[in-house]
Amino acid sequence: LSALLAEATSDAIYMDAATESAAFIYNHLRNADNVVQDGIDASANSSCSLDSIQAPYNAGLMIEGLTILYSITQNASIYDL
Repeated sequence: LSALLAEATSDAIYMDAATESAAFIYNHLRNADNVVQDGIDASANSSCSLDSIQAPYNAGLMIEGLTILYSITQNASIYDL
């Protein structure tokens, strides 16, 4: 969403949010097989581990957001994600 808002408004706040969101997803929601997980398990005994849900829409949303972010910035490091 933040990438779409950055594209639509050219507002730096949305650009920063899109960049930070992409970094968070890449660094914290990917498993060892580079699959984007659905979220983090925050239950009492989970130690904030990745949940086991691997829904295809997660990868699709990541691809869409990164594509929009790359189209705005032309930053090769985003393209490489």
